[in-house]
Amino acid sequence: MSVEQYLIKVQPYYRSVGNEVELYEAAYSARMPVMLKGPTGCGKSRFVEYMAWKLKKPLITVACNEDMTASDLVGRFLLDASGTKWHDGPLTVAARSGAICYLDEIVEARQDTTVVIHPLTDHRRQLPLEKKGELVNAHADFQLVISYNPGYQSLMKDLKQSTKQRFGAIDFDYPNADVESEIVMHETKVDKATADKLVQIAHRARNLKGHGLDEGISTRLLAYAGALIANTQTATKQATANAETTLMLNPPVGD
Repeated sequence: MSVEQYLIKVQPYYRSVGNEVELYEAAYSARMPVMLKGPTGCGKSRFVEYMAWKLKKPLITVACNEDMTASDLVGRFLLDASGTKWHDGPLTVAARSGAICYLDEIVEARQDTTVVIHPLTDHRRQLPLEKKGELVNAHADFQLVISYNPGYQSLMKDLKQSTKQRFGAIDFDYPNADVESEIVMHETKVDKATADKLVQIAHRARNLKGHGLDEGISTRLLAYAGALIANTQTATKQATANAETTLMLNPPVGD
């Protein structure tokens, strides 16, 4: 499988809010596994896309879920016209080819699934394919990145300490009001006054977290709201323009 399809060719928009870019570059130079910690919708996935583009490395993303098995990550034997054939999973493809493998919201995966990444995240940098009887040595450019929302922690759903301690962590949070307003304006094309109002609502809602609100309004939700507002404003302007044109072409006839 060619990994060219996983290269990000257009620069993703990402507004840095600290030294996270420099921290990630240092981690990648050492091929250190990285954990991105932060609330949902704060820019973790966009950050990974931006860094993959900046480093000119393929990015293979896996959206983790509770039904995901180890075979979904490493691969499995499948039947085809010629018989049984092995197909690499996304983690194996990344390890062989030197891509960045991003496991999004890894806490959603079962713990018996996530343990398969352990040999890749220490000095061995190896991936055993037990069903195939093969030991894959990771490419020199391979890196494993996971995202982790600490707000999802519970006794039933959390990462093992043996998994957490294999990663260097970069903490994320929602940006300050000025930066978040700038992001909303860029993503949605709304004016500054509208963006500022949306950000004010979000900051007030986030203060209610733990007081009847499980999760605050994310930057991603603000972008969605801004996009709806911008589209509504555009549609309203177009309808007004159409009405004015109609009146000009067909003026009302007086009694």
